Amino acid sequence: MFTNLVAKTRNETIAKHVDKIEMRNKLLTFIFGFSAVLTFAQKKEIYLNDDLFQITQAEFKKTYEPYKFYNLRFELDTLIANVKVQRIRKGKISNELLNSIKSELSTISGDTIPNNNFIIINYYHGLDRCNSSGDKSYARAAYKRFLKKLKKVKNISQFFMYKSLEGTKEYGKQLNWIKDEFGTIEKIFLPLQYPCGSYVLIDLDGNYYVQKGEYNLEEIIDLLIDTKTTFANHE
Repeated sequence: MFTNLVAKTRNETIAKHVDKIEMRNKLLTFIFGFSAVLTFAQKKEIYLNDDLFQITQAEFKKTYEPYKFYNLRFELDTLIANVKVQRIRKGKISNELLNSIKSELSTISGDTIPNNNFIIINYYHGLDRCNSSGDKSYARAAYKRFLKKLKKVKNISQFFMYKSLEGTKEYGKQLNWIKDEFGTIEKIFLPLQYPCGSYVLIDLDGNYYVQKGEYNLEEIIDLLIDTKTTFANHE
């Protein structure tokens, strides 16, 4: 009974946070839904920022540092959505939500997350143009080096998580994959399919550092060396 109560509380906490996120996307949902009935019309093209709020074409095309932003384009039946992605996002979640995420990760993986551990999530969205080609032997070697270095870092709980399992075998048997069973990590941190995967780092207080899209595994090790700087100045 106690276990069921904890699970219910965890799910309610996550659900409340997800509801807030989904509220911000109401405009996007309306646009997509409305466009679906306009099958006779020319494709509508919209522009969205990293929070998936609609912006003007001029704002979308405004020059930013290329290493901080990149553009994604989604072509649907009656709509073209252009998204300006902010490559790195920082922020903070509540202690309640942090505990709920830790509980969910522990349940799915079978591994308990100690209170003094940082969380690392290497997130695989699924096959895309970025990860469906190239030399996978290089990727396997890179992950092997990453795991070896990770063992030397104290107080961390690391997870390889996927939304779609297809293609994960290419990275070798040394990776223990778990599914984003309820879409929690996707909904809170990674609402779109970013090319070649992403990662999420969360510290003890709920501060997070998210890299959306292709990344170097070595970056994660470097970020964990100086966590005060990594998680400072969150938005």
